[in-house]
Amino acid sequence: MLKAGENPLLAGAVIAIIMRRDPEARVPEWEEIASVAMAVQNMWLSCSAINLGCYWSTPKAALEGNAFFNLGEGERCLGLFYMGWHEMPEIAGKREPVSEKVIWR
Repeated sequence: MLKAGENPLLAGAVIAIIMRRDPEARVPEWEEIASVAMAVQNMWLSCSAINLGCYWSTPKAALEGNAFFNLGEGERCLGLFYMGWHEMPEIAGKREPVSEKVIWR
């Protein structure tokens, strides 16, 4: 089992996912967090499209890394996005029909 400190050394690139809160708080914080998550999903989809491995992880060190990341007022690290080429076989998705998950009214 690898230790969390070794994981970044195995990746081709590691991106710190940083949210900068609107200083005027014009939108709720959860919406800003959701916006960051959507941006990360787009990065994930882009990586998947070219068969580049990736995942988002939030080790404790990232959550407590304000000084390391030199974060300013209203900034917060939401995790790390690891990326790298791999030789694993493609795994087929297991999706159920949207009709089993959504109720239209």
